[in-house]
Amino acid sequence: MNEPIEARDEESGATVSPGYLEVIGIVLVIVLVALFAYDRFLVPKVKVADLKGYLQEQKTLLAAGTITEEQWKRNLDTLELVFQEQPRHHLIILKDVVLHHDPNTELKLK
Repeated sequence: MNEPIEARDEESGATVSPGYLEVIGIVLVIVLVALFAYDRFLVPKVKVADLKGYLQEQKTLLAAGTITEEQWKRNLDTLELVFQEQPRHHLIILKDVVLHHDPNTELKLK
């Protein structure tokens, strides 16, 4: 049950076990895969949404007659779908409460 993980070399009769470099290499591979999976699937990603600006733009277009009320409702439904399609580990924060953000993290609402 608690047998060592060593193999016998049949020619010389000496035991062969993984060396320190192999063990370090295996551990590094396992750690890198675990870190990648953690970052990709578990860490919350923060996204910034300019909801106030988007709604103001839609109201302006509606008031100017550029879009109809039906198009305005369709755009709001599309906005809701954009929010619902975000993965579970993405956190959406309104642009009004963020002091400084990276433009790459901004959620495109158009």
